[in-house]
Amino acid sequence: NTSEHIRTPVVPRAMAAIGALLSAHHGLGYLAIHAGQFGAQPLLSRRFVTPGTPATSLVLAAEAAKVIGCMGMLKAEGRVEEAFKDWSFQGFLFAAGVPSITYLVQNVCLQVAYQKLDGIVFNILNQTKMLFTALFVFLIVGRRQSRVQCLALVILTAAGMLVSYSEVPDRTAKSRSFESFALGSCCILLGSALSGLGGAIAEWVLQRKRRDSYLFSSEMAVLGSAVILINHWTNSSSSDGLFQNWTRYTLIPVITQGWGGIVVGLISKTAGSVRKGFAIMVGLILSCVLKWLVEGESLRWSTFVAVPLVAVSIYLHAKYPPAAKQA
Repeated sequence: NTSEHIRTPVVPRAMAAIGALLSAHHGLGYLAIHAGQFGAQPLLSRRFVTPGTPATSLVLAAEAAKVIGCMGMLKAEGRVEEAFKDWSFQGFLFAAGVPSITYLVQNVCLQVAYQKLDGIVFNILNQTKMLFTALFVFLIVGRRQSRVQCLALVILTAAGMLVSYSEVPDRTAKSRSFESFALGSCCILLGSALSGLGGAIAEWVLQRKRRDSYLFSSEMAVLGSAVILINHWTNSSSSDGLFQNWTRYTLIPVITQGWGGIVVGLISKTAGSVRKGFAIMVGLILSCVLKWLVEGESLRWSTFVAVPLVAVSIYLHAKYPPAAKQA
């Protein structure tokens, strides 16, 4: 009522209004932010990360920025007690552990595929994760895609293959044995499937189990950081410091990467993992455009072809949702 509205602090009211605005139209605001961050992230990393900076430190710092950002948002919205009211360690392991395992195995598969496949085949097969995401969202969350939406996803996948093709600097075919090609292809397809599985599980946790998005993103960051630190301590043979070659400007891409992860969680809760794929594709095209505008790198023909394909796929997917089931 009016008296409760007056007693509510100004900052939480403002944050709630902004959240409602960004969540409107199936999270369109969050999708736009994610596309912009995803497209600008490579440029920011090249500009502000010194060559030779340990990748482990960058990932850890991004995860820390994610946790700080999530806790800051919960505090600003006045929802810290609400988010942690029913928290338990068992629930934490269930909510964050399963998706973390899928992402961990996915990264192992990608590393093997990197070594076994040339860049073109790797990037092309990696685009199949969009189709796997739609499949697992249907199986786990129960969200169907209409026939036209399925066509839109195929078109989007084709556009992603074109953009990825343009991103490979060396297109000279490398001699690979059939066994190497088969193993690499299986690994990249398994990695793409696990990417879709992890996205679907996260969407199920956030939407069906109604876990707070900021809490979930923090839990994923903490668990991921623990795995990274254990791996670093057990496998690191370098005597150099973890934060070697850092400058104050390194924080720029680190913070954008971490806070971008927060937006991903909000997208999974409001828009879904499938729509997130459309934002990523727009981000890939934006990345190509930024390289042309800022670094003077020419746009390739495949990027020009991909742009109308992405536009058509977005239109079809938005315009033709599944028909409502008859009661």
